[in-house]
Amino acid sequence: MTKYQEIAASMPVEDRPIPQKEISGLGDFLGIYGGEHIAATEFAIGASLLTLGVKATDIFIGLFFGNILATLTYALICAPIGVDTRLTLYSYLKKVMGPYMQKIYNVIWGIASIAMAASMLSVSASALREIFGVDLQTEWYPTDIKYVLIVLVLGIVVTLVAANGFNAVAKFSSVCIPWMIIVFAGGFFVVIPQLVQATGSESIHSIGDFLALMNNSVFTGEVVEGGSKLTVFHVAGWAWMCNLAYHGGLNDMAMFRYAKTWKYGFITAYGMYLGHFFAWASAGIMGATAAILLNQSLLVLDSGAITNAVFGWVGLLAVVVAGWTTANPNIYRASLAYQTIFTKLDIKKLTYIIGAVATFVAFFPAASNIMSIVNMIALVVPAVGAMVIAEHWILPKIGGTRYWSTFKGWKLNYAGLITWAVCLIYVAIMEVTGALHSYFLWLPEYIMAIVLYLILACAMGARKDYSEQAEEDRKVTEALAELAENERNEIPDKVPNHPGARKVCAWISYAILAVFAILTLAVFFGAATVTFYKTYAMVLTILYFVFGALKTVFAYADVSVKTATA
Repeated sequence: MTKYQEIAASMPVEDRPIPQKEISGLGDFLGIYGGEHIAATEFAIGASLLTLGVKATDIFIGLFFGNILATLTYALICAPIGVDTRLTLYSYLKKVMGPYMQKIYNVIWGIASIAMAASMLSVSASALREIFGVDLQTEWYPTDIKYVLIVLVLGIVVTLVAANGFNAVAKFSSVCIPWMIIVFAGGFFVVIPQLVQATGSESIHSIGDFLALMNNSVFTGEVVEGGSKLTVFHVAGWAWMCNLAYHGGLNDMAMFRYAKTWKYGFITAYGMYLGHFFAWASAGIMGATAAILLNQSLLVLDSGAITNAVFGWVGLLAVVVAGWTTANPNIYRASLAYQTIFTKLDIKKLTYIIGAVATFVAFFPAASNIMSIVNMIALVVPAVGAMVIAEHWILPKIGGTRYWSTFKGWKLNYAGLITWAVCLIYVAIMEVTGALHSYFLWLPEYIMAIVLYLILACAMGARKDYSEQAEEDRKVTEALAELAENERNEIPDKVPNHPGARKVCAWISYAILAVFAILTLAVFFGAATVTFYKTYAMVLTILYFVFGALKTVFAYADVSVKTATA
């Protein structure tokens, strides 16, 4: 064994690039980015769009362009570095920023991911609250033991899925998402007739009729008490920054390290436009309609109350499933972040602990305040992603060397620490003074982080000659890749024993979805009643998940294996 192979073998597993054999295909990414962005948060965020004081036309235009920018950030910034390194951000930070700053960041990001997962569980519990007769949770603490038990069950489910890694998260989402798309389509085709009837409006015969209904009854442009009048630019800024921590902040390197090509980054448009355009608009329509039907202010209605009013039990289940598909990857990310700190703890055991913490936090209804959580994440962590981009892509082009601070023997990249501190001070000043709206202030912060880091890095020695250290690092990287491939080849490939049964279950589940879609359209065109829809949509839902689950079991359960090759 060479010196470099010995160094590679001594490195923790989480610091090694994934082997080529573990790279995933298109379907897994469609499942993940559909599952994460067609989420329980869409019910809360979509309804909150009603309170922004923006008319329907500005909402649609803002969401359209904001999500284009988000997709491009995924595809042109996050995916390329994920594919190039085959590492998570949480591990890559050790080489770029040093182990001390890596741990600081990972602690902060882990907390943020746990908070997001807890928020998903809390929103999902609001749906089951309707079924089990739990009172609306208006305090920051739980006021009903049944609510706590509901959250506990939900938390167990998402933790078990997340503990089984990337593939389990992807496959779980892949089953749920086609059904979720049909349900959110119901936000238009099933709920619009209810809104027309409740408001006494004219039936919709054109796009003009639809926009008139939206402007008069949904996105009216009225500012809620204590709010401020926003514009189409605010809407676009919000859509762009909503997942900034994951794309501009590079946290989805954890996902894209499995991609065959960086071009998979464009797949996120599937999640962006179904989740952050179509689903947000759909949820807004649901919220406005529920408020009218229940004769209550939207501000006092939670996601469960809204979906139950317009969809019945199938809507409640949609909130639950959407919460699961978003909580799963967040618990998974938090586990990867804390794996770099608790290196001696098995990743599965660590995931169980993190899932338990997220579940405990979700016991408190205040965790459902998704807007505060998203804003916190979007404003605190992206600057680190900007510095990593500067180090990985830009610094070598201006005469610098990647990992220069590590080559100098520093445990902490002082250029990175100072830059991050300056960015946080900037954010704090902007937030306190209100000089720049929070939907906009991240972009100057991001640019500031790139420019300031490059200046400080060059001043602190990034442009010195590190050719000897760089060559050593290259050889260790090659040894790591070889080691990863050899270890992965020792694991035999699993082969499904029942491919025919899997195909039959898949086709049956697709046929059920087709019937569900036809039923949804039938309500819109007056061929079926909402009551009929609420009854049979739930029956179709149960059948779909039965056959969808069987399809997954036949495809991915432990089955026969191929003989491993050397």
